Amino acid sequence: METQYNIDKRGLIIMTSFSVFYALLEIGINWDPKEGWLSQLINKESSLYFYRFLYTAIFLYPSYLASRKIFSINTIWYFIYGSMAEDIIYWIFLLKVPYTWAWFYPVINGIPIPDVIEGILLLIILYHKGVLNLLRSIKI
Repeated sequence: METQYNIDKRGLIIMTSFSVFYALLEIGINWDPKEGWLSQLINKESSLYFYRFLYTAIFLYPSYLASRKIFSINTIWYFIYGSMAEDIIYWIFLLKVPYTWAWFYPVINGIPIPDVIEGILLLIILYHKGVLNLLRSIKI
């Protein structure tokens, strides 16, 4: 049974809106694993990983809303898109060049490597699923 994979305008609006909201939230809360509010709740070493778990759990819900499926390639695509969009919006709102804030977020010459990898993954998924033509047909 062939499943139709659609990346649509509705999903892009949901994820982009959520990314803007979350970027503003992230700017307003001190997430620093060594001095932020999470480090007061749990030990400083594990607060960084707890934040990533929390971030993933929070971003999976709008990804589900955008894809209309609990788990699918679309859910993964929207999750990656939302994470990448949030990072880009965050750095734009801060008016700062991205920097390495954790070992899993390396930045080389102001270019965040995880976001580059996410962008490549998005393109691979789109190409593989043949949705580039669908995106071209969306009238915004």
